[in-house]
Amino acid sequence: MKCAVSDFDRTLYIGGSISPRNLNAIDTWQAAGNRFVIATGRNESSVRVFLEKYSLRPDALILNNGALILDGKGKELFCRTIDDQTAREVLQYLHGLGGEGSGVSMRSGKVNVLSDSGATTQKPCDGQLSIDQIHCLKEIVQIHRRRQDVQWIRTLCARLNARFLLISAYANVWNGDIVAKGVNKSAAVAWISRYWGGFDEIKVIGDSSNDLEMIKDYGGATLRSGDGEIQAAAAMIVEDVAEYLSMQ
Repeated sequence: MKCAVSDFDRTLYIGGSISPRNLNAIDTWQAAGNRFVIATGRNESSVRVFLEKYSLRPDALILNNGALILDGKGKELFCRTIDDQTAREVLQYLHGLGGEGSGVSMRSGKVNVLSDSGATTQKPCDGQLSIDQIHCLKEIVQIHRRRQDVQWIRTLCARLNARFLLISAYANVWNGDIVAKGVNKSAAVAWISRYWGGFDEIKVIGDSSNDLEMIKDYGGATLRSGDGEIQAAAAMIVEDVAEYLSMQ
């Protein structure tokens, strides 16, 4: 049995849709008895809407960059949260930067922590909090910061990684994704492989820096639109997920 793991945004979901070609390739892959897994920085609710829209049935979901793993029916298989005190310190630091506010994904649900001006660049979710209310937040799996400035996000993540020893921050295009130290998609793929008893082959594909370790560790692929550092690390560059799945 083989397992294919695909990033979601800008890898499988491109330009506002998942192509019929990719959907057909996934169906063919699974019909042959192989596993298909989506690995994303998104939380569960923001992915479910697309799974329902496109009738996608992945065998597992790697969410929040590997902090949460669900099986195909939505049962929790693995969860790694950020230390509560560290999470509060990170949120306070981000709040001090002003501007965008932050998103907080928890084991169940997501809230936005607003800036002092009441602003947020996060999408609407389960609720909103002020910075003075963050003490009530528990079981945080990922903190998000969003700005439409790729270099600013990269610089922010570098500073976070240098400042906070118990977290890992990933620059995901316009998003800074912050998880517990050691959490990443590659570790999640390894966990799933052990859980399912190993595979004859593991194929991975992604396009952004939060996919880098996964692509390096598993000799993975990227798209022609993938980030430069990802293209440099990838074993191959393909047109789409469908092309990669069709390769022997």
